[in-house]
Amino acid sequence: MNIFKEFHSNILTALNRLQEKGVLPAGLDLSKVTAEPPRDPSHGDVATNAAMVLAKAAGMKPVEIARLLAD
Repeated sequence: MNIFKEFHSNILTALNRLQEKGVLPAGLDLSKVTAEPPRDPSHGDVATNAAMVLAKAAGMKPVEIARLLAD
């Protein structure tokens, strides 16, 4: 398993747990969530678009979702 697939799996697990706890709405489409190298290497080793692609459907700001994932 490559590192990005492992991070992708971990991100999806975290998002599913947030949905189970009711922190995020149930039934979000997670199919567009990615984990990949950041465009700028100074921004870290792995980037995800989860906060951006889920914000509208979740009715939340991307930064709110990002904070939930970071926790």
